[in-house]
Amino acid sequence: MAYSIGEFARLSGITATTLRAWQRRYGLLKPQRTEGGHRLYSEEDVQQALKILDWVKKGVPIGQVKPLLERPAPSRTNNWQTLQQNMLDRLQAGKIESLRQMIYDAGREYPRPELVAKVLRPLRSQVSANVPAAMTLREILDGIIIAYTSFCLEGDKKAPGDNLLLSGWHLNDPCEIWLEALARTGQGHRITILPIPPAALAPEIFPDRKWLLVTSGKLNAARKSQVEQWQQQVSLEVIILR
Repeated sequence: MAYSIGEFARLSGITATTLRAWQRRYGLLKPQRTEGGHRLYSEEDVQQALKILDWVKKGVPIGQVKPLLERPAPSRTNNWQTLQQNMLDRLQAGKIESLRQMIYDAGREYPRPELVAKVLRPLRSQVSANVPAAMTLREILDGIIIAYTSFCLEGDKKAPGDNLLLSGWHLNDPCEIWLEALARTGQGHRITILPIPPAALAPEIFPDRKWLLVTSGKLNAARKSQVEQWQQQVSLEVIILR
């Protein structure tokens, strides 16, 4: 079978933007072209993309994957830690534009769920001290994350997909809403964010949309009861941060 880039992205779980970057910058995929110039991916391309994704998840820099596809090497560096440290260095040095570009590039070249889980969340933890300098750095970092997530969300609105509403619920860290949204971009969702967790939610006023609620800690009996009540009215999922 042959797949369009949109079909291939849904099948492999890799965004179209990342697939293009893997082809253009690193020569990792070689799709055929239609007479109109559109990419067509084969079953072999699917398997190749999944192999690439496996190496990336293991922490291998995307630029080092090509030789590993032919002859895997036992020794490799953890690219997630390297990315995280490079971003931290730029943040601490006040190189805001350089940090912004690095995050945008990483979001194009790597799967966003892994970028969020293995780079951005750990990076925020490194600048979480309750002192003015660390708090200022974290606000700068959060501003870049929010801007980049907004950029990705706008891109998703141009493609077909389901409509989601994403909100915090009993959540002390509003930036986690944006991180959860970023991890879901490029996956066939059109996400609308409630940027600040409201004091009280009323999901029933949007019955045709699926709700994602981001919360911290375990759900107590009262919150479980509330979730069950909402789930009788709307499609709703609770994401519990660990």
